[in-house]
Amino acid sequence: MRTAFLAVLSATSLLAVSGCVQFHSDLTVDATGGGTATMSMSVATEVLAAVTEIKETGGATMGVEVPDVNTITRASLEKRAAGQGVQVVAFDKGSAGGRQTLSCTLGFTSLKGLSRVLNDVAAGLGGAGLGIAPVDGGNLALRTMQYNFPSSQPAKKAPAAPTPEQAQRHTELAMTVMAALGETDLVLKFTVPGDIVRSNATSVEGRTSIWTINAANMMSQQADVAPEIVFAGKGLNIPTQVK
Repeated sequence: MRTAFLAVLSATSLLAVSGCVQFHSDLTVDATGGGTATMSMSVATEVLAAVTEIKETGGATMGVEVPDVNTITRASLEKRAAGQGVQVVAFDKGSAGGRQTLSCTLGFTSLKGLSRVLNDVAAGLGGAGLGIAPVDGGNLALRTMQYNFPSSQPAKKAPAAPTPEQAQRHTELAMTVMAALGETDLVLKFTVPGDIVRSNATSVEGRTSIWTINAANMMSQQADVAPEIVFAGKGLNIPTQVK
């Protein structure tokens, strides 16, 4: 499951206490287009290990992209944020109870800068991110955008075709991954600086749109979460993007 936000907004994601794969994020955009993004991710250690082993031995991960928590540090995140108008406000990661966790809060001056940082960190974003575009009636729309950011990930040599033994192992690992996806707990909260005109979120509370995906509604939701919130632009001074 991919989001334009995920990353870490995968890139970068934040945590609860149950379920094998948890991703919680809370994005607040202010009247200038800047704001804060708080994200947490919690993944069972065996799920991370399964996905890593499948990739390294030439198997298919069925579209599952999980950031390598071990390579993400506050220093590496600050290095990526330099020059992008992004500041690391808080950062924490660890392991407990058989889970790998990562949480952070980023301050940003533009969604494009935030998206660039998350593309540098997260797997599977493909140069995309979030932005604000002008729409009808003087309104603005917070939506996914394709910026075509160049990949900062080093090219990896394609693994050799799996042996029959490895193929059997991939089947076993895939069962672990699929079981985890069945316990996914994904919550995205986006707060905009104007009154909401319309939103494709699961629910709306005031100026906050909330997307919730879990075992109960996963099959009825689209595989790609593509947030779009149209809100009143009157009195706001937000630079917009059209890409």
